[in-house]
Amino acid sequence: MHNVVILGSRFGGSASAYWLHKLFDAQEIQITIVDQWAVMTYRPALVHVAAGHPIQADNWHIPMARRYSQAGFRFIRDTVYQIEPHNQTIRLATHPPLPYDTLFVATGADPRWDLIEGLAPHHGGVCEDYLARESGYLLSRAQGPIVIGVGSLYSSGKPLRLQTSLDLPALEVAFLVDAWLRKHHRREERPITVLTPASVPGESLGPKSQAILTRQLDQRQIRLITGACINKVEASKVTLFPHRVIKAEQMIWIPPYYGSELARLSGLDDGWGWIPTDQYCRHEKWPNIYAVGDINALALPKVGHIAMIQAKVAVHAFWASMHNKPSQPFTPYILHVIWTGYGCGLFTLSDILYGGHREWVHWGMPAALAKTFFSRSYRHFLGWMPIMP
Repeated sequence: MHNVVILGSRFGGSASAYWLHKLFDAQEIQITIVDQWAVMTYRPALVHVAAGHPIQADNWHIPMARRYSQAGFRFIRDTVYQIEPHNQTIRLATHPPLPYDTLFVATGADPRWDLIEGLAPHHGGVCEDYLARESGYLLSRAQGPIVIGVGSLYSSGKPLRLQTSLDLPALEVAFLVDAWLRKHHRREERPITVLTPASVPGESLGPKSQAILTRQLDQRQIRLITGACINKVEASKVTLFPHRVIKAEQMIWIPPYYGSELARLSGLDDGWGWIPTDQYCRHEKWPNIYAVGDINALALPKVGHIAMIQAKVAVHAFWASMHNKPSQPFTPYILHVIWTGYGCGLFTLSDILYGGHREWVHWGMPAALAKTFFSRSYRHFLGWMPIMP
């Protein structure tokens, strides 16, 4: 029986498991999923947690191990520290070496707080539930200015170059924090500043979405500093190059991202920690290894929808190779919704980032309702929804 292993159990890993379960008979393949957590934290919802609703953090833990058990898969809770492609083996922290015939790597990218002097998780963030929870509690207590910072994205620039690691959640937090403060009549005492290395808000979106975001930031008096080169972060201030100081009583950060240490240690990366693949998400050197989601060099920026699409492409390509059938390549595009507060959201469908000319944009209540419906459906169906992208 063909031995398939999936590393990672978030958007990309879960979607890979879904398509393997859907396409293959149980007698064809044996599936093992490895992740360090038995539950998935649904990170897109953490912006609400940080923006005044800390008690909601525990509502977004999805028991993925239970879903895999129901499907008849093997789940190993452990930490992966190295992949050895030459002998098709995975080294785990506490379990014996795990062999594979085909491997799907969906472990994501690593936040690198240390790439900015002084920056650390205790400054606040939305990348993990405990960071978002603490940021939400601080919002109700602090009185001074708020800084929402975005770190840089370190990559080779192929196939595209982005300055910012992940500015869309930072903008969501800014809008939602603004709405929460106004609801509690505290907005005037809490100025909000967004720092981004990019030249525009929503760098990965198209110009129509960027114009709407700029207009919303202006109307709601959220200061945006673009092209921010962050020198140092201290307890109550951020220093930009060369000597500009931004004061902050509270901060919320999206840290820099510099690929994956696992990919580096395994010799699978492109020199920047991202795994290079062909259009079917297969590794350029090792065709029995597929990279899905954030860790894939073609997936930038970090968007859950791209991870789910790549999982579909990768698993279908694997199925096609096993059955001598053709498959469809990965065609990148952005599909993303930003909650902007007051029941509204910004929907973007665009391939402009990847050299196309398509951009469909809608701002209003339907966009926010659509994202809320998707989030709740994802939680309800434990990541395996009746209709998958």
